[in-house]
Amino acid sequence: MKRLFVLTFIAFLVSNIFAQQEELNALIAQGVALHDEGKYEDAISKYKEALGIDKKSTLANYELSYTYFSMGQYEEAIKYSTNVVKQNADHLHPAYIILGSSLDMIGKANEAIKVYEKGIEKFPDSYLLHYNIALTSYNQKEYEKAEKAAINAISLKPTHGSSHLVLSAIMEAKGQRVKSILPLYYFLLLEPASNRSLANYNNLKKQLGQGVERKDAKNINLTVPFTSSSEDFGAAEMMISLLAASQYTDENKDKTEMERFVENNKSVFGILAELKKENKGFWWDFYVTKFHDLKESDNYEAFSYYISQSANDDIVKNWIADNTKKMSSLKDWITKQRTMP
Repeated sequence: MKRLFVLTFIAFLVSNIFAQQEELNALIAQGVALHDEGKYEDAISKYKEALGIDKKSTLANYELSYTYFSMGQYEEAIKYSTNVVKQNADHLHPAYIILGSSLDMIGKANEAIKVYEKGIEKFPDSYLLHYNIALTSYNQKEYEKAEKAAINAISLKPTHGSSHLVLSAIMEAKGQRVKSILPLYYFLLLEPASNRSLANYNNLKKQLGQGVERKDAKNINLTVPFTSSSEDFGAAEMMISLLAASQYTDENKDKTEMERFVENNKSVFGILAELKKENKGFWWDFYVTKFHDLKESDNYEAFSYYISQSANDDIVKNWIADNTKKMSSLKDWITKQRTMP
């Protein structure tokens, strides 16, 4: 009889634990759904109900931190993401991101970077942690550290558009034009027509034309951006400036802006490929190799129109509509690049 009572009691406990876990999971699921609907306060209520069942639930703590972060309540986000980090168990990776981002948002950039670095010790292949270090370091004007982190992020996940954007911004801040436009080209390859494409397309065009000032029909001032740390791209810097100035020559005066853009891209990729023979490293092996292959595969023209879609130009739209074979070839090339290691 005593043994039967013990077994019955154990069965009751197990049943009760399972019931509590099911209720906990249901509350969290309801909270996630409410968050996705933008009903943040209601989501928080559900998560706190879940914590009433199990205050150590890493999932409930993480979801609370994420919702508070989405609301801009960063101190609360820090509180609940810290609970997850201290437990060192489930949902640790996203908790490091929320914790670091929240610290950054309240002006504690150095603490944020330390959090990201601790996260990388546990998750060395996290492109998001490397990206966040790059972004925070860039905002702190620690450009060398930011550049290294952005390159790490891109190496881990080449299709993460934001990593290319932050690398471009870093190199622009360092006064290295070629190293700024290469990530912009790649970003626009990934996002030719997203809600952030146009601003970056305009920035690309601006940088390509930088340093050229037309005084009158016969006089053009040419300034080549150059820093001591951009020596490996010095010839390319000169080439880009000369290309920008060439728009005013008799040979090019009757060409459309898009026709000049296509020819300029072909020339830029060509000169970089020539310089690659004497250089190596991330910039040459990642960006230059890909854009040289783009040129050699005869996809540079389609690429130029493809990345110009955000301009909402009828010339671009009509060219794309009239050149389906070229666009198909470009898309095959893009697919190949994304499947390459």
